[in-house]
Amino acid sequence: MIPDDVEDLELPNLIEILMLRHRERWLRFAQRVVRDRADAEDVLQEAALKMLTRNRSFCSRDQARMYLGRIISNTAIEIYHMRRRQRLRHCPLNEPRLASRHGDPERLLWEMEGWQTRAHMLELLGKGLASLPPKQYEAVRMTVLDPALASIRDAGAEHDIPYSTLRHRSLQGLRQLRRYLHRALGTPALIAAVGSGAIGGGEGSLPPLSM
Repeated sequence: MIPDDVEDLELPNLIEILMLRHRERWLRFAQRVVRDRADAEDVLQEAALKMLTRNRSFCSRDQARMYLGRIISNTAIEIYHMRRRQRLRHCPLNEPRLASRHGDPERLLWEMEGWQTRAHMLELLGKGLASLPPKQYEAVRMTVLDPALASIRDAGAEHDIPYSTLRHRSLQGLRQLRRYLHRALGTPALIAAVGSGAIGGGEGSLPPLSM
């Protein structure tokens, strides 16, 4: 176990201990950024070399871990942009630009995974809505997706549709949408969130039905 007080540890030993403990998480982060296993390995090696060259002293293992984590994050982003420039010289690509500096690789990895999960869920929701019969789709759109209408009664009055008819169509549409997502995801917890407003938390989310 690494002691909190690391003043007695030589820097190469400290780097080795940190790499043994956190290597897999850091490697997974680097590979997610640079999109290549070999480049991810290079990121970790180059980061360790940078930390060794700078020869800083640390008063705790957390301080050393955070410092090395920042080096890994910045090095991964640098290599990503280097590879991106190389690819753009051969073929224009619609690739995102990453921030040139980021403090915590674990937080950045968590944010990237969150963005990808949200984008995937919204894509599936769009496909599921498109698969609904037209009347069910319109009912779901009016009663669930339209933020300007507070209730099914308001939506029915606005579009001259009886309350019971609109409510039935909306519920049928939501049930079919849940079945579609169940087939696509096979994850009950995520399916249960549809209609409760738990998915998305912003534009494009599905709030609960208002009576």
